[in-house]
Amino acid sequence: MRTRDIIAVSVVLGFSFLSAMVLVARFLWVHKSTKDQSDTPSEYSVDAVPPHNSLLSRDRALLRLFTPKRNRGQWVPTLSGIIKAGDEGVYSSALFDGLHSHLGRLPLETLYDAFANELRRRPMAERSSYPSEISKFLAATRHPQRRRSLRTGKLGRPELPPRPQRNSIDLAEMGLNRARSRRTSPVLISTFNSLPSESENQTPVHELWADGLQHAQYFEGRTGITVTAAELSALSIILGSALQIELFQDLKDNEKPEHRSSLGKGAFGISISGAPTDDGNYHISLTQHKRSVSQLPARGSGYSTLHAKHLASGFLPFSQDRKTVSSILITNATLETLRSGTCLHLQKNTPQTPGSRFLTTLPNSKEPNFHVLSPAPASTSTPPLLHAIAALPFTGGLAPLATTPLINTVRFVASGGLPPGRLLQRLEALVDKVHRQAPSLQLFGALLEDSNAGILFRERERLGKLAAGGSINEALADKVARMHRYTTLLERLTCLVPDMKPHDALAAVREATKQQIERAYEDAVAAYSLQKDTESWSTTSTTTPDSKRLSRASNRGSVRRSNKRSSTSSDNITPSTPASPASLTSPRPSSTFARPSLGTLVEQVLKASLPLDVETVALVARMVLVAWTFSVDGVAWEKDEEGWRVPDLGNTGLEKMYMW
Repeated sequence: MRTRDIIAVSVVLGFSFLSAMVLVARFLWVHKSTKDQSDTPSEYSVDAVPPHNSLLSRDRALLRLFTPKRNRGQWVPTLSGIIKAGDEGVYSSALFDGLHSHLGRLPLETLYDAFANELRRRPMAERSSYPSEISKFLAATRHPQRRRSLRTGKLGRPELPPRPQRNSIDLAEMGLNRARSRRTSPVLISTFNSLPSESENQTPVHELWADGLQHAQYFEGRTGITVTAAELSALSIILGSALQIELFQDLKDNEKPEHRSSLGKGAFGISISGAPTDDGNYHISLTQHKRSVSQLPARGSGYSTLHAKHLASGFLPFSQDRKTVSSILITNATLETLRSGTCLHLQKNTPQTPGSRFLTTLPNSKEPNFHVLSPAPASTSTPPLLHAIAALPFTGGLAPLATTPLINTVRFVASGGLPPGRLLQRLEALVDKVHRQAPSLQLFGALLEDSNAGILFRERERLGKLAAGGSINEALADKVARMHRYTTLLERLTCLVPDMKPHDALAAVREATKQQIERAYEDAVAAYSLQKDTESWSTTSTTTPDSKRLSRASNRGSVRRSNKRSSTSSDNITPSTPASPASLTSPRPSSTFARPSLGTLVEQVLKASLPLDVETVALVARMVLVAWTFSVDGVAWEKDEEGWRVPDLGNTGLEKMYMW
């Protein structure tokens, strides 16, 4: 019996030893094969190569058995994947607005948590079709915690702020059937919508960005990823933050690289900086700076990453299909042709401009499909451009950066030939009026809280100086926060349209805005033609009495002809004289301007009682569009042009860059 036991134990030990040797040999062989194929792209690479199944992917479970857990990174989205998700409307710029509570160094995990939170808000049908790597990524990120902010009490101790008192209007927002159902009426209707589609069957959103994955790496105990120059350029455009990269040749021999924040804090107080490390790589970091009360966000929708890239490159997107995004090139020649009233038609073309070359190098979920405008005899060929302008407030198009010709074109079309006057001040007054209707909702940010009345007063004074023509160095974050309040205003007014469901009201407001933009363009052309006629008469007039009488009679006839042409304006206000610098910079109230202005139009809205009808809300949308042209920074592409400079990382030699 003992001999049999010894034989059995020997056989078992022999088989165990052979199994262990086979496993070790297989692991070493797989490891060697993986090193030999290190140059082969991953099956989740964003490069345009067909995927393949490597030995590493087939034996992933075996490798995990031998690989230490601390050195094994999970699949995480690349920076290109996050940008492409923004192109498809997965999130708006409000994602970056939500990071204002994390002051100082902004870890990559914080950005991942915010992105994962946006993914969790997507419909269940879409989330169920995500790849398994995305599902694991969502499970590994932290859920946002809802907690009330603390404030300092009278004795210097932190305490919870008191709950605001609700009035009858606030109770009406809860709906009449609150006792029967927990569902409440919406307080905002989102204006963050996708571009019009040219095809009926759209590609699922996740298929356009979910393949942008890579294994996470760990630096100093934090999650990190590899980034490229194109990704950093796109992120710089989206955040409105200038890049500051320290190069090795810029450092002295005895100077140690240090992480420094870039000079520009951008649209959200986030700066992008980079510095070389001791191992020859580059560390890219984000820094969240403290923002003033006037720069804190509202609750409305933000702008889209797609519009941020296209507008900064000088293109106006207007439609999309399964694979491309159609966009119109706007130049100074385009603006001059529009001013003359010449009909234009779209022509597919690939212009060789610095903006077009830059846009094609950025991470895009869909390939840009460029168009140009050329004169055409047809009278119905200009509306595509006008409709693209009218759609900007409803498709996340109020981005912080745009080229100067595009800004001037939108201003010319949307203003209808009228000067701005005190437009920004009147819109702020309308924001305050809507806020006072239901203050407990806190829709417009911390600036309109009662405790910040002094800051609000100084903000209104600053806008008054801008209307008076004063030169004020205004930060981009102030402009973006102001447009965020105006977007929230539009969403709130649309939601309050009486006798209509919110989505039906949104569709009606979009259509009414489109019609108002068409009429405003006719008025703008008439006003510009009148201005040219007046200038020509003033240069050709003589000092004789007969010629003076003839000149005055001709001017009166021109005014009457202009009144007839612009009688179709939606606001029934006719520009009787051309815009002058004095009317643009006059410090007087809007009601005392020598001619009507856009500020007087908003004053009429202020006199109306809430809620507003569809036509009035469409007028507010057009005024918000004009206000955007005074709250956006211009991008400079030419050497002799002033404005925001697009980062150029092509000749810096940056290859290995890591963000953590």
